[in-house]
Amino acid sequence: MTSMQSNRKRSGVDRRPVIIIALTVTLLAVLATLGARVEGTDNEGGVMSKKVTFRPDRVYEVTGIWVKDGKMEQLDSYFGEVFPIALGDYGVQPLFSLQPVSVYAGDFEPQVMFVNEWPSIEAFNGFVSDARALALFPQRDDAVSRLVVSHYTVPNEVTIDLTDGTVVEFGAMWVKPGQEDELQEYYQNVIPLAKQFGLEPITPLAAISSYKGDFLPSRAGLNHWGELANFERFAAAAQTHFPRRDAALTRLEVTHAAVRLEAAK
Repeated sequence: MTSMQSNRKRSGVDRRPVIIIALTVTLLAVLATLGARVEGTDNEGGVMSKKVTFRPDRVYEVTGIWVKDGKMEQLDSYFGEVFPIALGDYGVQPLFSLQPVSVYAGDFEPQVMFVNEWPSIEAFNGFVSDARALALFPQRDDAVSRLVVSHYTVPNEVTIDLTDGTVVEFGAMWVKPGQEDELQEYYQNVIPLAKQFGLEPITPLAAISSYKGDFLPSRAGLNHWGELANFERFAAAAQTHFPRRDAALTRLEVTHAAVRLEAAK
């Protein structure tokens, strides 16, 4: 296997903040109308921050959307119509949006990315089977070129403070049969090094379903790096460890994304 590292960065004009903010504004407007919980406070520097709690009795959705040219308004309209159904009848809670800034490995680089909390996988399945939602899905599908929606559970309750603009890592691995012990040894060696460069693990994610995009990794997780440069310094220092990791995997997806909360002000 060739090295799974790509460390690709975008170049040129980035229109994604506009896309994500537009989407977030729509969802927040719906939430305000329906009286849903929206938690966000300005810190002393005027930057939006938010406490997020992951719980083992909930299900977490990670969604990535690749939007067709000229179709953002249509997708925005779709969310405005479908979200009241998901929230009002099935209990979804949006946690935060993410703006991808770098892809270290794989090709998970959507234009719209967000994390939602569901009461259960049954609640999500009820939502996607609802006749009202089913009638709206063609509008969504016509607006996107790729859609990845997967669901996860977490092992323990953890509360984190997220600040607008800080960098979160979403990583997913597909492990070769019989290579779990080898991968675990890799982690034992590399995690202490990563923490020296600012890694703060948020939570591991155990994949339980893939609704769209055939995205069901063996292992996944969210990590906090603060800023992309911290990860880049770690990656440079850990080069000798990565062949061991790559030999244990069939696929690796690692995306770094900036937390986007400013539209909630």
